[in-house]
Amino acid sequence: MTFSRPRRRPLAAGALLSLGGIVLAGCAGGFDEPSGDAAEAATTAIVAALPTDPTSMDPVRSGALVVLSVFFHTFDQLVKITADGEMEPKLAEEWTPNDDLTQWDFALREGVTASNGEEITADDVVFSYQAILDDPTSENFAYLSSIDSVEAVDEHTVRFHLKQPFSAFPRNTSLISIVPADTYQEMGADAFAQDPVGSGPYVFENVQKGVAYDLVRNEDYWGDAPEIESISLQPVSSDESRVNGVLSGSLDVAQVGPTQVSSVESSGSAQVFSALSNGVVFLGVNSTSGVLADVRVREAIAAAIDQEAITESLLGGLAEPATAMLAPAVEGYSDEVAGTAYDPERAEELLAEAGYAGETITFDYATDGRIPLSAEVAQTIQGYLSDVGISVDMVGADQESHTLKVRNKEFTGIYLNTWAPSTVDGDLPLTDFYEASGNNNYAQDPVTAELAAAQRGVTGEEREAVFAELLDYSNTQGYFVPLYVPANNFAADPALDWAPRADGLYDFTETSFQ
Repeated sequence: MTFSRPRRRPLAAGALLSLGGIVLAGCAGGFDEPSGDAAEAATTAIVAALPTDPTSMDPVRSGALVVLSVFFHTFDQLVKITADGEMEPKLAEEWTPNDDLTQWDFALREGVTASNGEEITADDVVFSYQAILDDPTSENFAYLSSIDSVEAVDEHTVRFHLKQPFSAFPRNTSLISIVPADTYQEMGADAFAQDPVGSGPYVFENVQKGVAYDLVRNEDYWGDAPEIESISLQPVSSDESRVNGVLSGSLDVAQVGPTQVSSVESSGSAQVFSALSNGVVFLGVNSTSGVLADVRVREAIAAAIDQEAITESLLGGLAEPATAMLAPAVEGYSDEVAGTAYDPERAEELLAEAGYAGETITFDYATDGRIPLSAEVAQTIQGYLSDVGISVDMVGADQESHTLKVRNKEFTGIYLNTWAPSTVDGDLPLTDFYEASGNNNYAQDPVTAELAAAQRGVTGEEREAVFAELLDYSNTQGYFVPLYVPANNFAADPALDWAPRADGLYDFTETSFQ
């Protein structure tokens, strides 16, 4: 299967499946289903499943990815990341840096008001950012680590002073929602989270934690009015319940796993949207440990793995082989960077040159969680390594335990991991892969650290060239083995006309039913 960025994967024509007694589990609340003459209005309402329940509807304190599917509809951010990873104006009409990229000015739209009539100005932007900076427990705090201070230059201009040059800073602002400062302070954080007020294209109608977040169209929105009048976002943690919800009509759209796609396509009751994600599944390598300190052994591991077979056979074509540590949708990706070709004979030659004598390499992986079919992927990789004579000790663990080992840099061999930057920009993963404090940086190579820092001080083609140099160098050194870019897959109502985002989040502002 060949993907564009992102692409729609249509329903297979003529396929049928008897649904029998399929029902939706875990989807209470939301809007009432219309009947009779009101049925026609159903085409202006969407019920969508969230994979988990957000921690809070307070955008100062809450910023985990799942909640952004709510906040993108109900609040304004300075800029917007589009479905295909591009950046465009939102609350800010334009943004300009100073010469050394340590200062950014954002010019705001005039005449923007929150749904309660409070005008949104530079003071509200400053308040929203400063409130996060003053609260290290905020889920948004890490996104603002580059900020030294923020000020209102005038009523419609905000200036950010940064600690160092940062060319990708505007992308970070796509994750920070702006609250009306007076309303937020008058209500207090807890009350605001129960009855949030924003300036986005939708307003909150009902907040039922764990049940549903119901939104209705903001008739006073400053921008173009979306066609969809109401949205109910409902937490549904079970993969099976999400699929059943779409097939039974209780849900209009829900993310599904790769193993569920074929059954949805053959149902005749739903369509499937698949788009390459912003993430890369990869093998991390402790390049300072034992036989892995030899670059030839690391190169042999990469050459031993048939990425094409993994994506086509194991993952059913719902992924593409990765050539680098950034996905095609991510700013900084370069199609000029070549991956390591599958060549088991070359792998055996490299191992012989390195004097590898069958020493066991530990292979850590999560048995569940962030990577679908992670255990199966790990076992397949074990098979390829065994075929060329590499002995591995398989160590499976639950996702939480595996993540702790990532954060504490406890791996002694190779490990299965994934990285998907929420900003859809390469800066975040490069920091983690190649800079001194990075959780995945075992090599501690000053060359990668220098290049990772250098891309922040340049823009345009210069920045792209730095990315390409760094990603190519990483491949030649075997610091990581990029495996594949998975697709985000969604089951949906057959009539839904929608473009899924590379980051897997929802944006229904340009959505309709055919």
